[in-house]
Amino acid sequence: MLATLSGLGCSKSQPGPQTSATPAITVDPATAGSISGVVSFAGPRPKTIMLDMSQDPSCPSKPQPSEVFVVNDGKLANVFVYVKEGLPSRRFPVPSEPVVLDQKGCRYIPHMLGLMAGQPLKILNSDTADHNVHNMPSKNPQWNESQMTGDPPVLKTFPNPEVMIPLQCNQHPWMRAYVNVMSHPYFAVSAADGKFTIPNLPPGDYTVAAVHEKFGEQTMKLKVGAKAAAKADFIFAQGQL
Repeated sequence: MLATLSGLGCSKSQPGPQTSATPAITVDPATAGSISGVVSFAGPRPKTIMLDMSQDPSCPSKPQPSEVFVVNDGKLANVFVYVKEGLPSRRFPVPSEPVVLDQKGCRYIPHMLGLMAGQPLKILNSDTADHNVHNMPSKNPQWNESQMTGDPPVLKTFPNPEVMIPLQCNQHPWMRAYVNVMSHPYFAVSAADGKFTIPNLPPGDYTVAAVHEKFGEQTMKLKVGAKAAAKADFIFAQGQL
């Protein structure tokens, strides 16, 4: 598999929209590697932003912590990590299983998510409050979908790769999430302990990016060997705001 990939050449960024005419890729599990790491935060913990949701009686009456800065023991959550450069220009299978975005407690869950171009996004409303989901893309169609209590799920797809598409609720201005659309499956979101893993990656030389909604993007270059686990640790700091 490694020899096959080396003959394909590497793209300078994540491949663009794929068509059925684009040759498909099959990753050999006998040679596939992975990237894992921890996203840390250096310096004093950022002040927690508290959200006043009391304007709607169906939302929590007490202020709730925002998910903009989620730092636990020096580890940073809600950072989107993805392979930015180095993948071959081949078509990656798109999952038919939808990624779920819920509206619960008058916030979007999860706050940060990723999916592939063409993969369904399934939007739920688990609240007693009425909501709407308004995306603000630059490379994809824009939509604004209302969802009353008890309404069926809303299904959406994004045809084009795009990083950090904001979603907001026009009825509850504190509600915000971010969708990251990839042309490949090599991405992850850092957990509460800052950890992430990107598995099943073909051996090769890659640029990996980590992006946070306020601290911006960092990149690093690394090599993934056959059956090897490469490390990619990122550190963000208050001074990057």
